[in-house]
Amino acid sequence: MIRTLILFFTITSHAVWCQDILVSGLVVDQNDIPLLGVTVQLLPKEAYTSTDESGYFRLSINNVGELRLLFSSIGYQTQLKKMDIEERQSVQIRVVLSEETEALDGVTVTGKTKTQELRESTFDVSVVQTERFLVRNTNTSDIIKQVPGVVVRQTGGFGSNAEVYLNGMTGKSVPFFLDGIPLSYYGSGLGLNVLPASLMDQIEVYKGVVPVHLGADALGGGINIITRKSHGDYLDASYSGGSFNSHKINLNAQWTHPKKQWMIGVNSFFNHSDNNYEVDIEIPDEFGNPNPATAERFHDGFSNFLAGLYGGVLDKPYADRLLLSVRYSGMEDDIQHNAIMAQPYGEVTYDETTVSTSIDYQKRDVFKKTDVKWYGAYNQTRGHFIDTTLNVYTWDGKVFDRRTDGGEISTSRNLLELNSKNLLQRFNITNAPWEKGKFTLNVFSAWFRRIGEDPIAAQFYGEDFFANPTVLFKNATGLAYEHNFSKKLVSYSAVKHFWLNAEGYAIQNLEFIPNQQEVSNLGFLQSLRYRMTDKFLIKTSYEYATRLPDEFELFGDFTLTRPNPFLEPEQSHNLNLGIQLNATKIDWETNFFYRDTDNIIWLRTSQFFAQYQNLLKARTLGADMEFRLRPLNFLEITANATYQDLRNRSPKSVTGTVDERYFNARLPNIPYLFGNAEVRFNKKDLFGSGNIFSAWWSGSYVNEFFLFWEVDGNRDFKNSIPSQFVQNIGASIALLKNKASLSLECTNLLNEKVFDNFSVQRPGRAFYITLRTFLNRL
Repeated sequence: MIRTLILFFTITSHAVWCQDILVSGLVVDQNDIPLLGVTVQLLPKEAYTSTDESGYFRLSINNVGELRLLFSSIGYQTQLKKMDIEERQSVQIRVVLSEETEALDGVTVTGKTKTQELRESTFDVSVVQTERFLVRNTNTSDIIKQVPGVVVRQTGGFGSNAEVYLNGMTGKSVPFFLDGIPLSYYGSGLGLNVLPASLMDQIEVYKGVVPVHLGADALGGGINIITRKSHGDYLDASYSGGSFNSHKINLNAQWTHPKKQWMIGVNSFFNHSDNNYEVDIEIPDEFGNPNPATAERFHDGFSNFLAGLYGGVLDKPYADRLLLSVRYSGMEDDIQHNAIMAQPYGEVTYDETTVSTSIDYQKRDVFKKTDVKWYGAYNQTRGHFIDTTLNVYTWDGKVFDRRTDGGEISTSRNLLELNSKNLLQRFNITNAPWEKGKFTLNVFSAWFRRIGEDPIAAQFYGEDFFANPTVLFKNATGLAYEHNFSKKLVSYSAVKHFWLNAEGYAIQNLEFIPNQQEVSNLGFLQSLRYRMTDKFLIKTSYEYATRLPDEFELFGDFTLTRPNPFLEPEQSHNLNLGIQLNATKIDWETNFFYRDTDNIIWLRTSQFFAQYQNLLKARTLGADMEFRLRPLNFLEITANATYQDLRNRSPKSVTGTVDERYFNARLPNIPYLFGNAEVRFNKKDLFGSGNIFSAWWSGSYVNEFFLFWEVDGNRDFKNSIPSQFVQNIGASIALLKNKASLSLECTNLLNEKVFDNFSVQRPGRAFYITLRTFLNRL
């Protein structure tokens, strides 16, 4: 850490002597509506950028004289801008693109957006632009479930725990990142299941192989959320309301001083839902006999919020970007039932608040052809878990009985306060010593400490076990080299090192059992991309991956998940082969994947609690395919499908059985065949000048799969999750040159019974309305 800081300050002092000229501006159409994804190319060089969702772009150059910028976008006439610039001058321009009405001759556009470049990189990666979701009632989990190879399974309605299945990998084997930082460090208030689309620019889904700039251990891929980084002034506010007393409020604003090049901004949201949708359950009669019934879920409200403020400077001699951020986030959760929806709870709650501070520093060309990024953060979280009632509830919310002791979840009852602290940093440096090669070094370090206090549990156990601290330190270091052998062949090679030191404990049979462990593992990867034609390419990759258990798997959450400080790291051999076609009207992509995984960390559930364990060795074979068709400028059709075959490779000594009947059996409770489709209509000036009308239909299919081992019992009488096909529809209209919009949505249109995880029933048909205003200026 000391060496990192010394290097950071050395680089910063050197950077004062470096000065680029900033060219920025706004690109709009003839109706003054900002355009997203317009390519801005510097001629005759190959430097380029693209506009963000606000229509803004920024481009740094280091030469003076005549400047030529080429603006291009599908469906619009290409425009060439010329201007003369002087040394140390910052230039702002406004560009209006006209819709293309006839073929243009004599202009060839060679630049590609960063999004398209990433799709065509050596990695098996899907990229989702979140612009179209800004007017919808969506969260991160709603967006990524449309990516091929991805299934998101939740334990209830809005705010419930969500697990991501990505090409056979699941749970924490697929980490989430926020701008390259693991999302878990930001607290439960900013979790995958509740993060709104208004904070995002795009989502990157890496499958099998994870690049080193995502600084953490990952077993089978990773999902990186890129936050909005508009460089102009804007105000973005929205409200969404609908079924189950659901409300979502977002307010984001930014102001930038154009000459002094500093900015301040705010990010905030508040979400709430009662989650009182109908479920099919059993309610005991006066004699205790269960009778089938339909009832509204009760005691299942969820709220979360964020209030964030940031400020800093841009394009200064010492920093391209230097921002200080302060965030206050949190959540309140009514815990409604156990992991398998077998027992209702009527009073158990958990709430949490997190205070975060962070510094984000970026500078290009600190040394010749050397760029540096550094991020540091300190987070402090306070949580409360309350489980004190003696009441026994039924699914209709009534008190059925009274216990003599114990809580609804724990045998001791709990009035627990948890205090967690974590400190993390990421240092990233890239160096391109020659034209065809680039090195990347990334170092991510995180320290976590948690301590608790529970006076009620202390009376039961005779001492307060929660007062014993749990401590975890993790470090991930990666070194990569990317080489362009030619315009057709590109190679990416990397080596990674992971280190963990953990001190925790478990409570077994009322006995305190401490544990300390240290783990050190290596990993490496190799990926290749070969471009057969301008539109057709193939790519392949291999990674020997290691994932270290995190603080929640090791230490539990002291609510529904018990600690297991004896967990060992997961390890996997991941192999991918992809074929990709990128054309003007059609995109097609097919990927084949193989996984050989050992020491799988598995969330084992029972009627009363869950615990992470090392259980299985597994082999996964599968393929996913995505197809995108744009037959007309205003119509887009997308469809994808995934098949994955997960087989147990554990011997009977691991499974604890007397024979080998589970060997090569399909792993239970994991979907193996699923797909998604969407048809989207988007037309400008349909109902008069200056409006944009959009309408969409989407469908999601999951084939039937067994809840428990397929080889056990009679197939006709086994518990299974039935096949499901859920459809959603919606429409929106943007008015006043995109300054205001209104959308209407219906989810689960046919009111299908939907199950995601352990037979936990999901919401039925629901309706939502969303109002949004977006104001900006150059």
